[in-house]
Amino acid sequence: MMKTISTVVRFFSECSIAYLIAGIALTVPSAASGQEPSKIGVLNFREVALESKAGKAAKARLEKLAEKLKKEMKAEQTKLLARRKDLEAAAPRLTSAEQQARTAALEQGEAVLQRLLEDKTEELKDAETKSIQELADRIDPILSAYITEKGFSLILEARRPGLLYFDKHLDISAEIIKRFNRTSK
Repeated sequence: MMKTISTVVRFFSECSIAYLIAGIALTVPSAASGQEPSKIGVLNFREVALESKAGKAAKARLEKLAEKLKKEMKAEQTKLLARRKDLEAAAPRLTSAEQQARTAALEQGEAVLQRLLEDKTEELKDAETKSIQELADRIDPILSAYITEKGFSLILEARRPGLLYFDKHLDISAEIIKRFNRTSK
């Protein structure tokens, strides 16, 4: 356990040092070449995705899909519960063999319900992944144009491990949201 903790601490220390070195290397102007210091920005992709018009629309579609899947699951669960109640009500008048057969069928129905739940969960995850990728594909050209226009040399993702702190004036998320909203329907 102690070895794991020290490995994690070392990893974050190395990441922080790597970011610090990269930041210093990019911001210190080269006296020999007379170049301007490199420009660094920070982008919170999650914020851009969730706060943009397209991101809000994608979130609404995912919530609608989640609600639909939830209703489907509830309907199947209700059917299974009704079968269970029927079995309990009929149990006194069933033979042992009939009761075992109906219990086995009920257990099989529960297994089917569990697989259905897993399938629906996977379907929702796939839809979420697809939505995120579609947003990223739409945001990328906007971000690229902004980077070129403003002369950035490095853009860091605000929520990545290792990026422990950044000055808020480096955050370009609000500007990217504005530009993304202008291009969205």
